[in-house]
Amino acid sequence: MNRKRAGRWRVFGLGIILLLALVVVVAGCQAGRLRGENYGADDKPYVRRNVPLDAIATGDQVAYRVILVGDTGEPMPGDPTLAAIGRWAVPQERAAVVLLGDNLYPDGLTADDRARGEAILRQQLAATSALRIFVPGNHDWGPSPQDWTGAHVVAQQEFVLAWPEGNVDFLPRDGCAGPAVRELLKPGDGLEQGIAVVAIDWMPWFSPVADTSQCPDGDFGTRIDAAFSALKRHFVIVVSHFPLRSGGTRAGFSRGFIIDLFMDFYYLLRPRPPLNMYNPQYMVLAKQVQDALARHRPLVYAAGHDHSLQIFESDEVAQMHIVSGAGSAGKITTATSVAGTIFAHAVPGFAVLDFAIHDGIDTPVVRIVETGQEVPVFQMRIP
Repeated sequence: MNRKRAGRWRVFGLGIILLLALVVVVAGCQAGRLRGENYGADDKPYVRRNVPLDAIATGDQVAYRVILVGDTGEPMPGDPTLAAIGRWAVPQERAAVVLLGDNLYPDGLTADDRARGEAILRQQLAATSALRIFVPGNHDWGPSPQDWTGAHVVAQQEFVLAWPEGNVDFLPRDGCAGPAVRELLKPGDGLEQGIAVVAIDWMPWFSPVADTSQCPDGDFGTRIDAAFSALKRHFVIVVSHFPLRSGGTRAGFSRGFIIDLFMDFYYLLRPRPPLNMYNPQYMVLAKQVQDALARHRPLVYAAGHDHSLQIFESDEVAQMHIVSGAGSAGKITTATSVAGTIFAHAVPGFAVLDFAIHDGIDTPVVRIVETGQEVPVFQMRIP
């Protein structure tokens, strides 16, 4: 009897030791979380003081409109954000909607879940007849690095480009990194300057198994230089799923203790892919992109990935950074203000770039449209 009791105590003691070890590991993960005031649905958005909000070209006729929305891959039936995009993408012949990746949760377009995947993509495609440009994100590539062959993203590309009503694009194509260029407006067609989108996909760089043998050769920076050499008279909007600046969870900011705790336990059981901004591989790739773009300094660098709405001031890379990853209401996380933040709010919605002539000058304006609000909650001229 004493021997049995002693054995039970040993098992109990071992369990306590293992539990304490697990607590220490999770506490270590928690200690690495960055904290800051979150601006969620129950809070007013963060708007930096002294932002020049006057003299905005609200009364001028818009020559072209670009809607930036990411992480739309989990829409609701009759999704209100997609409906709002349809109302804003006007006039349809002078507007484009750029979907910034994670167009289909959770694993992209797969053979064993094809009907559901096609229905979700069809819902996004049917939201407007304006030009729709799909940019791939990590979920479009598949669930884990071993699945990132490119097969899922090429299947999505083929479905999108086969849309019978046309006026769609998928950039970059064929599982390549890009850059891929799409001119939206020629110089002199309503504005002195033209407008162009330059799309980049980081996923081939993250993937250990992607086949990029059919992709363009050469150094990424050299390819960026070549793309921008043909766009000297254009406003250039660089789009990618992956941000260079953020005050969201992908940058290491807390989602709240309970969700952080759950995620830490989850990643103890499953390897964590290198998709967070504080990951060393991510930082190396970000430096590569920053160095290439700094030679040209586009008007905007726009991304999704963090499920919130954020605007950042100019830096050496771009005249403005935009994070617009709030396309699925069920995916919204948190956002806080960091150095350079102009606007931050973790609610469903999207960003709008309007290009007009104001006082005889080509004037780009950024607006933030939150789902359920017919009037933008924020707008300013891009310096």
